[in-house]
Amino acid sequence: MYQNTGFTLIELLVVVLIIGILSAVALPQYTLAVEKSRVAEALVMLKAIAQANEVYYLANGAYTTKLEDLDITVPGEDSTHGGYARKNSKHFQYGARDTADDLTVAIANRLPVSSSYWLTIRGGETRVRCKPIERKGSGKFKALSNSKREGG
Repeated sequence: MYQNTGFTLIELLVVVLIIGILSAVALPQYTLAVEKSRVAEALVMLKAIAQANEVYYLANGAYTTKLEDLDITVPGEDSTHGGYARKNSKHFQYGARDTADDLTVAIANRLPVSSSYWLTIRGGETRVRCKPIERKGSGKFKALSNSKREGG
């Protein structure tokens, strides 16, 4: 006669619940992986700017504040921040100096500026410093650096 071969409402709800739980766990990890890839891209440019500024220092006896003075081409649109010339890419704003730290030879602000964190390299150093901007950037900063201290 008639066979009942479908799923019950309970079975369908359990499947939807499992999919919801899996997506709730996976989405934050996915966004973190995307942000880490953006930071990796920024680190390459940041180190190139720092190395070019060190070469400029050796040739001229002082670091430059202008990206145009460096022997590299920084991609992006021209902009300014704190009176310094900058280049805006899709996700970061790059510069040769920081208004808050005269020892900085390369800086990358996460766009939009003042929204999350920035990366810097100081003159004579190879270490990249990552600092959150206010509290809303500190969670992302800790996740990206896998540490609990700033400046690491």
